[in-house]
Amino acid sequence: MFIHSRVSILFLMIVLMKGIFSQGTNRTYLIKKDFLSGPKGGEFTIFDSQGKNQLYRMESKLGVTHNVKLYQGSTKKNPLALLKGKISVILYKATISILNDKSNQWKNGTFQQNFKLIGNKFIINFNNVNISMEGKGASLDTTFIDQSNQNILAKFRKRVSSLFWRNKYDLQVLSDKFPDQIYFLGVAARDHTNKKIQSG
Repeated sequence: MFIHSRVSILFLMIVLMKGIFSQGTNRTYLIKKDFLSGPKGGEFTIFDSQGKNQLYRMESKLGVTHNVKLYQGSTKKNPLALLKGKISVILYKATISILNDKSNQWKNGTFQQNFKLIGNKFIINFNNVNISMEGKGASLDTTFIDQSNQNILAKFRKRVSSLFWRNKYDLQVLSDKFPDQIYFLGVAARDHTNKKIQSG
């Protein structure tokens, strides 16, 4: 009886600890695309979850390929992350660079769109780890999955109102393993490929 009680208490402690640690990270952002961007790629403002405080800004540069710079706040100095598209006939390809604010060093990675008849899938390689960015056909949801352990890192949802007005995305970050900048750039890349599909 005594042993059974101790086992039950131990099991309860494990469940509680697992619940505490599984909650971990849960940051949310509202990402709004500018209504007009002209011939450039889409530009975005990133707010807190309530859409009141501007946290980041993604600016595009006019050019042959997709070119995005991410800045903190509303400033346009000292970018935190870069995305540069590569010339590709069909599938999206890009290189990314993200500034590590602790070491002040840039880390590089890649975006590669995979062919899918239904839905969409990108492979992001960063810090020698592959992250898939996947969405099912006709779905407004996109999920980032760590391919080394199949954990969900983040996910974003395109708001239904985007079908009638400018695009808005709700981004939820569930892990601190990678910088949030990766997911911001992921939204920009996904939006850009959607625009290409819609424009033909």
